[in-house]
Amino acid sequence: MKVITNIILLLIVVFWQLNLNAQTEASVSIDTNSILVGDQINLELLFSGPSDFVVEWPNPTDTIISEIEILAKSKIDTVYSEDKNTMYLRQVLRITSFDSGYYAIPPFHFKYKQPGDQLIQFAETEAVLLEVSTLPVDVEQEIKDIKKPIEAPYTFREALPWIIGFILAIAFGYFIYYYFKKRKKAEPVFKVAPKRKLPSHQIALDALENLRYKKVWQSGQIKEYHTELTDIIREYIFGRFNVHALELTSDEIMSAINGTATNDQAKNKLRQTLLLADLVKFAKMQPLPLEHDSSLNNAIDFVKETIHVTTPEIEIDKSVEKTELKEIQETIPEDHKVAETEDGKEVKDV
Repeated sequence: MKVITNIILLLIVVFWQLNLNAQTEASVSIDTNSILVGDQINLELLFSGPSDFVVEWPNPTDTIISEIEILAKSKIDTVYSEDKNTMYLRQVLRITSFDSGYYAIPPFHFKYKQPGDQLIQFAETEAVLLEVSTLPVDVEQEIKDIKKPIEAPYTFREALPWIIGFILAIAFGYFIYYYFKKRKKAEPVFKVAPKRKLPSHQIALDALENLRYKKVWQSGQIKEYHTELTDIIREYIFGRFNVHALELTSDEIMSAINGTATNDQAKNKLRQTLLLADLVKFAKMQPLPLEHDSSLNNAIDFVKETIHVTTPEIEIDKSVEKTELKEIQETIPEDHKVAETEDGKEVKDV
């Protein structure tokens, strides 16, 4: 009874193995079975089996046998049947041989496993015979020289280092010429990019606020205070209206501003600032403390109100006569007048 059981188990295993082998197939083919020494041909490996099988592909290195070399390998292509139940794997090896003779390409072994089964199964190809022949030699003909190597065309990649070197040499030569040219003219080799210039109104407003914080008139420097104040306004007018106000009198400046679209309120504030400064500088007037701050505030308002004023071509009326110092002095109240002593010091009239 035991013997019968063993025979039945053996038949089951054999039947199961035959069933697996029927599901899988491994094959090999080559372009031709006969080549000349050095010729290259393709060897194709094929494997088919259930799509859920795990296959370990044979991986020869650079040779199949010592006489047959592998020059290149393609990727393993996978194709599935329409019902997705069968997969077909394919790889192409580029081979050659440099030794004449008959060579047997041994079978290629494929390992595979069923899902959930640790048992490794095998499938193998058949052996393939390859004939490698040499060129026929006619010993009766004359011996000829060895054919010279064929010259390969000169590629752009080979010429690229020379091109780059040539360009660098030209650039270096030009830099030397440029350097000595600048050195001869005592000019800097590399120019520093100019700093971004602030708009005229921003420069003027910053300067006026800085003048306020310096407290110039509070320290007794009244003439210096009004001189700096009007200089700031004159520079702003030059930058904003392109009028050379630093070279003009107060009347000429007002004549130029009257030719712009500046509103009357801004013009009156500018006139008051310039007039007070002229009285201080030329008539020795001693303004009240509030007048100093008022003059500065008028200058700030004038700048703010003329930021967006259009600047047409301005013609300055040079026919405006300068106001006589005596006429200015007559307009100064008695409590604002100052006089100079022989030593140059200003003394307020009582």
